[in-house]
Amino acid sequence: MNQALLSICIPTFNRASYLKRLLDDLLPAIARHHQLINIFIIDNASTDQTAALCDSYIQAGHALNYVRNESNIGADANAVRAFECVNGIYGWILGDDEYVYGQTVDTIIATLTKQPLALLYLKSEPCTASAIAQKKPRSQALSYYTSNVEFSRKIGIYFTFISAIIFNKQQAMQDDALCANIRYGTFIPQLAWVLPLLKQGKHFASSQACLIAAEPNNTTGYKLFEVFGINLRALVDAFLPDQPRLRKAILSSSMWFLASFFYGNRGNFKQENPKPAFDQAFGELRVYRLIVRPLLTYQNLMSKLCVKTICRFRKNILQQA
Repeated sequence: MNQALLSICIPTFNRASYLKRLLDDLLPAIARHHQLINIFIIDNASTDQTAALCDSYIQAGHALNYVRNESNIGADANAVRAFECVNGIYGWILGDDEYVYGQTVDTIIATLTKQPLALLYLKSEPCTASAIAQKKPRSQALSYYTSNVEFSRKIGIYFTFISAIIFNKQQAMQDDALCANIRYGTFIPQLAWVLPLLKQGKHFASSQACLIAAEPNNTTGYKLFEVFGINLRALVDAFLPDQPRLRKAILSSSMWFLASFFYGNRGNFKQENPKPAFDQAFGELRVYRLIVRPLLTYQNLMSKLCVKTICRFRKNILQQA
């Protein structure tokens, strides 16, 4: 049997209703490319109707592979388990609460068969009923990059969104130390294969339109500034010690992303004091020491307006890229 081009792996836990919404549209799209795609559900010992749901799809004839953990091994370990299940050339670890638009799978397959890529980034937008109801075709245009620094600057911190990244596992596995470098407890374990591919890769691509939708306000259980500040910095240090320009691009993007939350709504994230995280993660950046830190320290109306204006400008630039 020929190796699949793409493995779609969906880690899940007690989200049968979300999983059904995803699979109802995703499975027919996959069926159009059944010789090139395989799909796995990695169930982290759910206690809801997840097992019965997956069995119903299998009984209906869908080529769905269902893998169930004997016990809940945690979100990070289940994401790594999903990575291990990838047996295609490329892997896509897709959140169970995401939504994939109608032509997205066609675009992915057309792109991956066109030329080898290290990483393919899919832009996303908030998942709403109106967005799902709009079945209109979205632009299938992509932007291509041969510079990892330029690619990183264009997509910003969003390369940490696990559902947005399709990765070349065949290329990633050329790194013999990959499995030893996976960092559990970071909430971003996928960077253990994304960062090496970002470092070593020669070709990258990004969609110009939003091809997937992410469920909003559905993130809990971790500290925002610790994860995308301290933890991200540690992973960047571990995987990119000899890539100063790439490190700077990633850390700068993360810094401004987190700055946008400093004066704003932090949603469902755990409470924390962000200043120590900023100092530890971004202290090496000159722009942090000269501009960002003073703006976060003064905490007056003018500094708040400056931070919000800069962050809004940067976000608009990323959305237009």
